[in-house]
Amino acid sequence: MLPPSSDDILYEVRGPKSWECMTSAELTGQLAMTDCAIVPVGAVEQHAGHLPLGQDNFQISEIVRRSVLQLAHENRHVIFGPTIPFGPVSNVRFAGCINIRPSTLAVLTKEVCLNLHRDGVNTIVLAMGHDLSLGALMVAARELTEETGDRLRVIVANWLPYVVSLLPQVFTDLPPGARDGHGGAGETARMLAQHPALVRMDLARDYHVAATRSATPFAHPVTAGGGVYIPRATTIRDEAFQGILGCPSLGTPEIGETLYDALSRWLSDIVREYCFGASESYNY
Repeated sequence: MLPPSSDDILYEVRGPKSWECMTSAELTGQLAMTDCAIVPVGAVEQHAGHLPLGQDNFQISEIVRRSVLQLAHENRHVIFGPTIPFGPVSNVRFAGCINIRPSTLAVLTKEVCLNLHRDGVNTIVLAMGHDLSLGALMVAARELTEETGDRLRVIVANWLPYVVSLLPQVFTDLPPGARDGHGGAGETARMLAQHPALVRMDLARDYHVAATRSATPFAHPVTAGGGVYIPRATTIRDEAFQGILGCPSLGTPEIGETLYDALSRWLSDIVREYCFGASESYNY
């Protein structure tokens, strides 16, 4: 374990270069090849004692990075856009959370997208990396298309329903009926694969919540593919809850790689269909 003041290298940044890492000249070269960009949208919030506060930013940027590479290998050029690092968060009793209003995120997202559009980006995929940001991103996307007369196309990509379906397949040792979520096996595995020096497994504690499924079809959260939205400032009031929901003890780098590969390929499929596919797609 490295102390917070250590001068050691914590992690390395891998290519392709993102918007922030490119020079203006390099970006101009990218814009000559494509008018499509993927913008990661994350958050800064507690992930218990064992994962970094920037977990959501790290993992959505990694998903986007891999997707940009996959598409480039097919000669489909997409710009790795700037990360929008903040969003609405719950459970702010834990230190480190940076909570902004959904309305603030919607305005911030619009401002970022309009700056990209000014430089020549005409299609933007907002890769959502934090569940509470979904509504704000949908509002921003709708308002941007209205205000630009469809000159700017904005697509919101929510990978959470897909990862929810993947977790039981890759974590076969999950206790029957247990739910894995925030700071759990999936997020722990992804960070172990991406930046293991940022993970404090000595502080990881499994926390089990019985997962029940309503008999009513799609009576589960919108962000996970359902049809219900019930916001709460504090999701779990149990004093034993330390910010972990699930089983971080089951996370491994190998499973993290499997998840990153699947999630980035899903995002690549979305980009192919909506950015390089039919121009007038209307898909349910």
